[in-house]
This record gives sequence, structure tokens and C-alpha cells, in this order.
Amino acid sequence: MASDALVLTSAQKEIFDKFKLKVKDIIRPEHDDFNLVKWLKARSWDIPKAEKMFRDDQEWRRVNEIDKLLTSYEPPEVLTKYCPGGLLGTTKEGYPVWLEVLSVADLRGFYNCVSNKEALQFRGWIVEKLIHQTCPELSKKFGKRIDMGVYIVDMQGLTLKHLWKPAVDLYLELIRIAEAHYPEALKAGYVINAPSFFPVAYSLVKPFLAEDTRKKIRVYGSNYKEHLLKEIDADQLPVHWGGKAKDPDGDPYCRSKINMGGTIPEKYYRKKLLTENNDLSKFTGVTVQNGSSLQLDFPINVKKTLLSWHFFTDDNDIGFGVYRRTTSDQRQKVSDMEVVLASERVNSHVIPESGHIQCDKTGTYVVRFDNNYSWLNNKKLFYLIEVNEPDAGKDLQVIDSTDF
Repeated sequence: MASDALVLTSAQKEIFDKFKLKVKDIIRPEHDDFNLVKWLKARSWDIPKAEKMFRDDQEWRRVNEIDKLLTSYEPPEVLTKYCPGGLLGTTKEGYPVWLEVLSVADLRGFYNCVSNKEALQFRGWIVEKLIHQTCPELSKKFGKRIDMGVYIVDMQGLTLKHLWKPAVDLYLELIRIAEAHYPEALKAGYVINAPSFFPVAYSLVKPFLAEDTRKKIRVYGSNYKEHLLKEIDADQLPVHWGGKAKDPDGDPYCRSKINMGGTIPEKYYRKKLLTENNDLSKFTGVTVQNGSSLQLDFPINVKKTLLSWHFFTDDNDIGFGVYRRTTSDQRQKVSDMEVVLASERVNSHVIPESGHIQCDKTGTYVVRFDNNYSWLNNKKLFYLIEVNEPDAGKDLQVIDSTDF
């Protein structure tokens, strides 16, 4: 193809030649010069770091049998039917566009149906198809090299309840894998319909994003359509998102291309996924004696800080609530504290309990596990509490953000 010419400065060419020599023992047919230079770009042209990244990737692919995904992998039916997202078309330049609506995912349903490993494998299969099947097809169609994609994340309808810790942890692992094993695969990223708590959500994701990745992301409120249409022709963008594309039956979401998720039927549920989907090394295990409670203090110094919890118990339920101290007295009774989340008994022995609150006030917040109502049973509790201050997102291009 006429555009297939690797353009490097003389200094970059010298570094590239040295790098290529260093990794010649593991270079495979698919590792052309365009692919190899991506590893250098991902590590700011640092040869030792790029070599380590490349070798780590090849070992990861071997251990996880990534190269077999396109030939022998059969995705679980529940994921193909209910995992949101899809390839909607291309940009004006020919790059593939993947669109995903986060709020339509049945997070707790997935948690009961598939292990984290299965979910990661499924997303790996999607990425491998995009890179090794879709991009080569588009390269031929547009007569130029296409080896990157555009990712649109629609956050419409997303609330704090969607920041459920198991789902957040899985999403962060997906980002980590993308950054470590698919360098320079993102052409551009668009976050649309960003909610008011977006800075909190971004603070969770930011540490996993490379600087170059962050520079490629644009964040919009509800006024995103005209911006998408600058990059994507209207006939490629579904009507719901500001384009003209419809399914043959008139569906403005183009569900034939975009999976819109939905509630997962319980027939897909599997048992004994609790320990498989939880890294217990991150949890603190305690026994809450019968007729007693456990109170944990967390100082909050910045408004809109996110206080999140994830816990489960063996065999029995437990009471759970969140309070805020109104005095500096550590002996203040819970009855005298400000109620942030009223205490309720939770069946955390059936399914792990997760949640978040956005702290609108500063002060000391108290997470309370209550077993006072039980005269006979001690409760074995495993908990993980996290405090995440909001990130202003200064390194992102935030546009039309008046509504968040």
C-alpha cells in the first residue's frame, strides 16, 4: 500500500534498529516494523523497557493461549447475548468504531454466571478479532494501513450503583491488559453523557492509563453528537447517537450491531463463583461476635470523595450502615451520629455486598457492621473498604461539560 512506509527520524531509526536486534529471537511473522515500533512508542523509546514489555507480552500470550482464541475459542452464550457493545462502523478515515453503553450491563448477573477469567478471555477474543480480522479487512478496503480503533463509551444512565467493586476491578484489569499487551491500538477514545460523578470514576481509572492514552480521550456531556459527526459519517452512526443509521426494522440503536445488554436470566447462574471471583488477599477477615458490632473510622478531607465497600460473610447475614461523626469524640454513640446510610441486615452470605457513597461533607465517616441482633451466632466477615478522592481530570480534554 502506498501509505505503508514507516517514517522515523534518524535518532528513532537508530533506536529502532537496536531494539529489533535485541528481540530478534522472539520476532514472529506478524511482528512487522509497524508493530515493533509500537512497543518503543509505548515506553518512550526506552529500549530496555520496550524489550521487557515485548517479552512479557509474548510470555503472556503463550501462558494464556491468546493465539488460539480465533481458532478454537467458543465464547459463552451468556456473554454473546448480554455483554454490551458492538462494532458499529468506521470513522471517515476508515478506523473501526466500537461503541459500548455501560449502564445496560447486568453486573451482578454476570458475577453469578462467569468467572473473571472467562470474562477477560471473552474481551480478549473481541480485541483479537478487531486487530487480526477487522483491521486487515479495512486496510484492504481503504487502501492504507489501519491498525488502531476508536472506542466510544456511553455513560448515559450510569449511577454510583454501577461502580460495583467486582465490576470496577474487572474493568481496571481489562484496561491494564490493553495497556500492557496492545500498545498504540487506540486511535481515539470518546466518553459521552459523562455524569456528575465522572471525576470520581476517572480517579479509579487514571492510574492504569498511559499518558499517551489519556491524551487521546475526549470527554463530553450531552452535547456530543456534533463532535462525533466530525469524525464519523452519519450513515455509520446509529440514529440514537446522532447519526442516520437504522436497522432494517427501524431500530435507532442498531441492535443488530450493538448489543444493548439486559437482565440475565437466572438459568445462566452458576454456583461457587464467590471465591473464584474474589482475590481474598485484599480482604480483611474478622469475626464479629454475637451481640456486638465492628466500627471502622475513615477521615474524609475532600468533598465528593468516594467511599466504597465490598464484603461478604460465611453462613449468616449481618447489619451494615454508614454514619458521620458530628463531634471529634471517638466515643460518640452511633445513635448521636449523622446517618449517611441507614443500617440494614444484608444477606452477604448469599451474594457479596458492594456499594459506594459520594461524601458531600468532610469529616470522619464510620462504616459499621452490626451483629447486636444475634444472640447466638458469631459472624465471619471479610471486608474491603476503599477511599478514592475525585480527580479533576486535568490531563483529559473535557468538552461541553456544563451538565456534569
